[in-house]
Amino acid sequence: MKLILVSISGFHVGDMLVQLFFFLFILLMVVLVISLILSSKKRKNKLDRLEEKIDSLHSKINK
Repeated sequence: MKLILVSISGFHVGDMLVQLFFFLFILLMVVLVISLILSSKKRKNKLDRLEEKIDSLHSKINK
């Protein structure tokens, strides 16, 4: 069975689908990198706040 894709003035639908796939793949990689950076920042801020609380409690206990 032969699959025939529609052609629009020399531009094939298959070419368009491949380009769309690679565009979405690159976009996904950018979104993943940004989300990793943001989650890392959030985690660091949360750990810093926790460390401050622990230091505060430790100083109260030692007084």
